[in-house]
Amino acid sequence: MAKYDVMIIDDDLFDIRKAEKALKGIPQMGEVKSYTKAIDGFNAIIDNPPDVLLLDVEMPDMSGLDLYLTLPVDKRPPVILYTKTEKYSYKGIKIAAADYLIKPVSFPDLYIAFKRALEQKNITVKIDLEIEPSGQWFKFKNTDRFIKFSDVVAIASIKNYVIFHLRQAEEDFEYRLTMEQAEQLVPKRTFVRVHRGFIVNTDFTTKIVDKTFVLPDRPDLQLKVSDVGLKRLYKMN
Repeated sequence: MAKYDVMIIDDDLFDIRKAEKALKGIPQMGEVKSYTKAIDGFNAIIDNPPDVLLLDVEMPDMSGLDLYLTLPVDKRPPVILYTKTEKYSYKGIKIAAADYLIKPVSFPDLYIAFKRALEQKNITVKIDLEIEPSGQWFKFKNTDRFIKFSDVVAIASIKNYVIFHLRQAEEDFEYRLTMEQAEQLVPKRTFVRVHRGFIVNTDFTTKIVDKTFVLPDRPDLQLKVSDVGLKRLYKMN
């Protein structure tokens, strides 16, 4: 099986680690190199362009878009843009990005983006894994709410309802659902029930302290993990 190299340029180490973890699950993945400084990544591309570039848009010294457009045309690899906002998506289209992902990236979305990027090099990759659509829109009955699973940080139970905790606290909302129903609803690759009253999207966390999840996007949430929850997390690795 042919292997293809990927370079990540992102000033956020947390997001890099998430992307690296997802990339390692791709059977066709070759070497993965990561850079937190735009200029270091730029120079590395000049020296040895990767097969695919995973590029953060918002960086302090040079935006991902500026970096890519500054590269000589013959040095520009197929690019997957990823960031925390959708506002650069039109610019992504203008530079013919293979895909535009919203952080944190999940394995299914990144695998499909990787496939699209290689297709720009006339390389066809067969996806022979069962890919759960973590980025799909979900419609809640009898409401005007549409959300993506990839935007859900956690789900918590409250009496006969559950609370969907999203990236932005002000967007949280309640929905009449049991935890068992919620558990069946969400993609199993990234969501795990870690406590009787909590389901967590593991894409939003990298560590547990004192049996409590550290959630950089939602530091206001204090989500405990039970011993059973820990065993379930171990099985996901």
